Formats: sequence, C-alpha cells, structure tokens
Amino acid sequence: MARGIGRALQKAVAREGLDVDLDAEGRSLANARRRQVYRYLCLRPCARIGDVGRDLSMSQATARWHARDLLENRYLQAEGTRVFPVGLIDPEDSALFAALASAGRAAILATVFESPGISFQELADRVHLTRQSASKIASELSSFGLVSVAEDGRHRRAYPTDLLVRKREANRSRADAFGEALLGRLADDGLAPELLRRDETTLTVRFGAGPRRVLLEVPLDPYATAWMRHA
Repeated sequence: MARGIGRALQKAVAREGLDVDLDAEGRSLANARRRQVYRYLCLRPCARIGDVGRDLSMSQATARWHARDLLENRYLQAEGTRVFPVGLIDPEDSALFAALASAGRAAILATVFESPGISFQELADRVHLTRQSASKIASELSSFGLVSVAEDGRHRRAYPTDLLVRKREANRSRADAFGEALLGRLADDGLAPELLRRDETTLTVRFGAGPRRVLLEVPLDPYATAWMRHA
C-alpha cells in the first residue's frame, strides 16, 4: 500500500510540479523555472551554472538570472562563487560539492565505489579518460578524503573512503532543519505550504496562491545525490 502511494505521489509531482507558474508575482518559488533551478541545486549543490542550464534545457543566462533571484530572496546562499540552498549543507563543504559537481570527478568516484581497488589504468578505461587525467582526478578526490590511493607493485589503485557516509549521517539534523525552514519561508511568502510527505531523503510539499497550487519534491540528501549523475 505505501509503495503504491509513493508511486502515485511521484506521478502527481511530475504532473503538477515543475512546469506551472503560479499567480503570485514576485515570489521566487512561484516561478516554474526557478523551482527547477532550486531543486537542481538541492540535488547538486555548488553545480556550475552552465551545467544547471544544460541539464535543465535552459540557457546559461536564464539559469543565472533565476539563481540570482533565489540568492536575492535568500533561498540560496553563496560561498565565493559557489551557490547552494540556504541551510542544506555545511558551508565548509562547498569546495567539496563543487568538486563533486564535475561530471569527470563524479564518474571517477562512482567507479571507485563500484570497484574498490581498481587500478588507475582500468579506471581510465572505464570512464573513457587518459590514464594521466584519471590519475589527476583520483589525486584531487584523495585530497578531499573521498578516495585513498595505494601502491601495488607497478599499479596504483584507488579505494573509496567512508567520508561521504559520515558526512551524510552528520547532515541529517541539518536537513531536518532545512525542511522546516523551507516550509516556514513558503508560508512567509504567502504560498500556504502543505507538507504531503517527508522522509530522510525527500520532502514533498504542495503550495500556491489562489486556486492554483503545485507540488514540489525537494531532495534532502545532497551527500548522496551530488555525485550520482542520474539522481
């Protein structure tokens, strides 16, 4: 029964959620494309604007304009040039997320998790990079503590660490507070939010102004989704 409800809710989100503008001028998440940008940055904090626009099929200028509005209205915050949803991650991890937002680094990290102890040469072959490029990226990931590198005779091998698991667990309370703050912010904007579902990874809320309402599924687990390209 619960699984069926989950599927029905997903269909409703797809039908009502990201492509409908609300009759609520000046409210950031009333705009459909702005909701798309916001949700994307919940999945992948600190992603480059060019990647946001490409993945959402909007121009880089459009993606930047919506991100700027979300910044001005305090839905997003910036750490240097890195932009992420207010309260969702530890700001000290912004450089880590910027690294994970790179498709090449994400592919390397995912492959290391899939095949612990993989050699650099095999790693390069799997992700279709030169050995030099794969080695450089693995070393960068190692500098963040995401990967450990070991010498094995003529081979260098990469192993995953538990850093993301630990950070993910440590972020649970922050994600809870983020969800509460988002609901409060929507209420302050006069969008009358209604919480439909919430678990450790997702918050689903219905909101709107006047007769028109939309559903928005907000990802709450960025330490898991930031490097998963099909999250």
